[in-house]
Amino acid sequence: MEKNLRISHNYLLIGLGLISLVAYTLILCALSLIRGYPISFWQFPLAVLLMLITQFFASNYLLGEKIKGNFLKSSILLLTISAGSILFANAIYDVSFDGQWYHQEMINHLKTGFNPYLKTLPAPDVDAIPISKDVWCSGPSRQGNDSVVAILPPVNLIYLDINHFAKGTEIVEAAIYRLTNRIETGKAVNMMVLAATFSLCLSLLYKINRFSSAKKWLIASLASFNPITITQLSTYCVDGVMVSVFLCMFVLFCLLLLENNKYYLFLLGLLIIISVNIKFTAFVYAAIFCAGFLLLLVARKNWVLCKKTFYACSISAILGVFFIGFHPYITNFISTNQVFYGLIETRNEIYDITPSLFRDKNRFEKLFISLATHSDDQAVEKESVKEMLKIPFTINKQELLNANNPELKLAGFGPFFSGALLISSVLLLLGAFRYSRQIIFKNVLAAIGIILISVFIIPDSWWARFVPQLWLFPVIVLFMSEFLPVRGSSYLKPALYAAIGMNVVWAILGIFYTIVITSHIHYQLAQLKTLSQPISVEYCAYRPFSSNSFRFTENNIHFIEKKVDGKYTYQVIHSNTKFETAEELPDLPKPFLMKLNARFKVGDSD
Repeated sequence: MEKNLRISHNYLLIGLGLISLVAYTLILCALSLIRGYPISFWQFPLAVLLMLITQFFASNYLLGEKIKGNFLKSSILLLTISAGSILFANAIYDVSFDGQWYHQEMINHLKTGFNPYLKTLPAPDVDAIPISKDVWCSGPSRQGNDSVVAILPPVNLIYLDINHFAKGTEIVEAAIYRLTNRIETGKAVNMMVLAATFSLCLSLLYKINRFSSAKKWLIASLASFNPITITQLSTYCVDGVMVSVFLCMFVLFCLLLLENNKYYLFLLGLLIIISVNIKFTAFVYAAIFCAGFLLLLVARKNWVLCKKTFYACSISAILGVFFIGFHPYITNFISTNQVFYGLIETRNEIYDITPSLFRDKNRFEKLFISLATHSDDQAVEKESVKEMLKIPFTINKQELLNANNPELKLAGFGPFFSGALLISSVLLLLGAFRYSRQIIFKNVLAAIGIILISVFIIPDSWWARFVPQLWLFPVIVLFMSEFLPVRGSSYLKPALYAAIGMNVVWAILGIFYTIVITSHIHYQLAQLKTLSQPISVEYCAYRPFSSNSFRFTENNIHFIEKKVDGKYTYQVIHSNTKFETAEELPDLPKPFLMKLNARFKVGDSD
């Protein structure tokens, strides 16, 4: 077997193993929940066993020769990646807003026996949203002025999400949490799916075999390390997982065009099952991507592959929606006569936090402005759109600090993404003048067209986390430029590599900031362990981070919930929760990263 083809199959095995581990865990949990049994400690280990069985048969099919050695190597690597992902997730705290607000809350309910397939949780009474906020409490300083929002009754969005929204990723995370009994370990899914994406990208590039090994790894890194994926790697937000799953689908579409392989179709089916259960918008994206690929096959008159792909997509979609996704799709329809129940409330919430300068703009204008501004959330402070715009490739200090925000609203792909879009658009236009009739260019246009349709169909595409697939636009053009010698590419191509790469570096900087914050959280917990307990804890009235209690419980810190206003009142690090102690927190020896932060202000640890 040719060396590069063998390497391609080895990377495919890694991607297949990690995706199947996530999919099998989801399927096993769904089986249990449908039968009335809770998520338990055995589902994830059994999924690991099923993954290894899949590896054995896939190794035999793809590699054949020396199956025992190849199977052993891939299995050891898969187990190492899985264990390493769990350790990495446990080592870093989720300090994202949504992660602390409702994702962890939902995962804890699933871990402790809640079965969304059979029942709903009664939402507690929702107090009116406060007109103003205390300095310690996260949330808007005032209510939205929109009359539609004002006349709607208050909705407990946490319980709306828990009872009615897709939660495939959270179910897998809850299974890991149930096994380890550590809330942060569930985030291992992020790392597993990222590793699978990177491996599948390498599998495609080695199969094509048109570049050096260094360039293969570079292109795979730029495609996989989407800033949304990287900034959400240590959080329970699901947008990063979503775009990684869809990149895997795009890679498989390319592999299927090169070879009609049953394991490509099998893996595509697993990805569809996962994707339609991540969130409602992922359901829409999966439908657009699969329909686009099928139309491409029809245009190319590849009837055999079109038929097989159609069956694979249809069967997996039926299983993903009507079986695995019985909750929420069927349960919503039965209880509310709406499959996507809760979207109106979510749209109102998004409108309420939309910058006022955006509210009278259409979706295209909002997207353009967001891409052309600084990576920031402070548009509300600007007086005009003109003040928001920036010159491409310029950057300020605040943009560097905002790498720490996994839910960044404006220019969320990084401060150099506008420049990357500009260069890639020029390269695409130059390529159209000379190569418009070539099959490679037509495929590139088809891929970009599918991505843009999926972006523009979303009303709030200005918020990068809602359309993370837009990152693939310049990456696909960069990939094209390696095949087609576009005029001027000797200058534009290196600039595009640099522009995309600098955004990846910017996103990785955010992980370092989170590690600094984590060191501060560990320090605060160590302080609390030295005190007489219990402590008193008060959650924010606007968006309570009651999930902070899991940290206290796991560290054997006893607490009671009550209003705190005593002398020794503190805020949980990077949170909106207050706590009160009977005595002052002691001054313990500070860890190195805290000292570094104090000296250079590396990260925001407030």
